Amino acid sequence: MGSLAGKSPANTYKSLLKVADETNGVSGTASQIEDGEGTSTCISVGDDNFKVKPQSDNTTTTFEVENASGSNLLTVDSSNSVVKVGTSQVSATTQLLTFKGYRVVGSVGGHVFVALGGADYGNDRLAEVGAGSGTDPNTTIDSGVVSDDLLLCIFPVPYNITIDACKALISTVTSTDTVCNVHLMSYDMVADGTTNDGNLSNGTVLADGQATAVDNSVIKTVDCTIQSSSVTSGKIIACLIENETNTDDTTISVQVKYHIA
Repeated sequence: MGSLAGKSPANTYKSLLKVADETNGVSGTASQIEDGEGTSTCISVGDDNFKVKPQSDNTTTTFEVENASGSNLLTVDSSNSVVKVGTSQVSATTQLLTFKGYRVVGSVGGHVFVALGGADYGNDRLAEVGAGSGTDPNTTIDSGVVSDDLLLCIFPVPYNITIDACKALISTVTSTDTVCNVHLMSYDMVADGTTNDGNLSNGTVLADGQATAVDNSVIKTVDCTIQSSSVTSGKIIACLIENETNTDDTTISVQVKYHIA
């Protein structure tokens, strides 16, 4: 970096920074920082405030804080409207959502809702709530008399969110090789004070994946493919498992990584 020592302002003014308000200088109102010839920067300062705003283009590195070795610790990405933190540079609003089911039993090829947070299935435990046997779960669900069981399988979305990743771990109770499919879904849920309260509609596949050769000697890992990442507030999210092969008990744990948009 060069020095201004011994150089006249007439030759160096372009490299000098000043506030745009040349009358009041720094005051209670943020004034944009300019160079000596009046070219605006992305920075504005006041006596109690500091602002960064791109002048021409949004970028993935609008604002950065690094450690001494040059690794980013804080990044403001104005292109994607996200703030990233830590050496991992994950969104500052990153959250984890977990679905777990112990010994889930459904019909062959039938989609079954998985409990939010975890539950045992079977007698005197959580009842299986089905969602059809198509390629994907049904887009409309009326759970009827097992609505109380469905209640434990849904996550109401409080803010607009973005799904970043969905990972499933699957095993079964027997030695028979099994094919299992996983679906992460979003739905609209009726809440109008009628007997339709709790019915689901407008089902959308958020992520899906498949595990093959699943048996009781392995834990299969499925990194699901994101099909639709954006979920608006007011919807619900649910996870479903399908056993294509048999009606053997299946155990599943699903971790969903998302961030508030």
